[in-house]
Amino acid sequence: MDSLSGIFPSNVIVEILACLPARPLVRCRCVSKSWRSLLSEPYFVTKWLNRGGTSLLVVPLEWENRDKCSLVFESVSIGKENLTLPLRNRLFSLSVVGSSGDSALICLTGLSYVRRSASKLAVILWNPFTGEVKALGNEGFIYCHHRPLCSESLIQGYSSGCCNQYHVHGFGYEPNARDYKVVRITYSRGIARPGDSLIRPWHVEVYSLRKDTWTSLGRTFFKRMIRGNSRAFVNGSVHWLTSPTEDAPYDSIVAFGMEEESFGEVIELPRLESLSQFSLNPRGKATLSVSCGSLALIAFGIWNREECGIWVMKEYGVAESWTKQHHIVLPIGSTVRGALGLTGHGKILLRMIDEKLVCCDVEDMQISEIGIQGGSPESSFDVIDLGGGDPTLRNQAGRGSPLTVLNLQ
Repeated sequence: MDSLSGIFPSNVIVEILACLPARPLVRCRCVSKSWRSLLSEPYFVTKWLNRGGTSLLVVPLEWENRDKCSLVFESVSIGKENLTLPLRNRLFSLSVVGSSGDSALICLTGLSYVRRSASKLAVILWNPFTGEVKALGNEGFIYCHHRPLCSESLIQGYSSGCCNQYHVHGFGYEPNARDYKVVRITYSRGIARPGDSLIRPWHVEVYSLRKDTWTSLGRTFFKRMIRGNSRAFVNGSVHWLTSPTEDAPYDSIVAFGMEEESFGEVIELPRLESLSQFSLNPRGKATLSVSCGSLALIAFGIWNREECGIWVMKEYGVAESWTKQHHIVLPIGSTVRGALGLTGHGKILLRMIDEKLVCCDVEDMQISEIGIQGGSPESSFDVIDLGGGDPTLRNQAGRGSPLTVLNLQ
């Protein structure tokens, strides 16, 4: 920097360095002591993390690759980097529940084999910036009569006919208590064999990271069907699409408030005339996401999976404020298996029928391949948007991990 300062002002050099991707930036630390000092400054790291690009963390769901994640930068063409998820247990079928606002804490669920008809469910908190992993204990079970490693209910979000029990989760932050929480709803058929009784919500639990305990809320008055984990934390609550019965299409949204630790009022979906050409059948892959801090609904066409609509609730809790923000028509042959959410930079992540992960700009509908190829039709990866964060920098800003800081306060 000393030699360049006579050519470029120091603020210009900082702007140039802040635009570099992770690997060249790390190499720049070896140029001189002054560069190493600059690149270690918290203000520079914060500036780099908040640059225009977005990093996507791709979590593999297959056992063979279960400890290898991919880090992909959306707007910087550096390809992908591998990031190891340091799991001690033999977990498979990982699924992302949610993440903290700064992506310093990611909540995952996973299964481990127990015996022929049962798998054990684990809930994990992971800080990708420090490598810390915390298993939350109180492990539940999924009982399946047809196969020993049934992951359909956990990952795909369906109540498959072979399972007597499954769980759905939500993850969020309570600012007043400065506490991260996980809510788990257990659905069960009791002791009846599949087909003999309806599956229904049976039990609700909440985990507090500050207290490091699970609290049972007991049997719940909540009777609606939820399929899959919540990916929409808005207004202090986690949200799920719901239906009145096991086989019915989605007809509303239910919210669980982290501060109150209770279910709120049911939120209405956009008006039926707005949704007339879109499918709300659970197997149609309609899902909830977050767009610029607002609740968003993603739904696909009834007759084809090349058409997608995105609605945003402009005023939280007000059904009349639902606005159809985007109508995406993909090129013919670009059949979508499911949406994995929206990024913070106006793009939708899609898992295609050929198991490729692609990113589609909601404004110009330009599709770009991310470079991830799944190997199985049964949900081969999950994705979380880390914003501008890059775990390979290993917390150079000196931030403490929520896994340790919260428990020391």
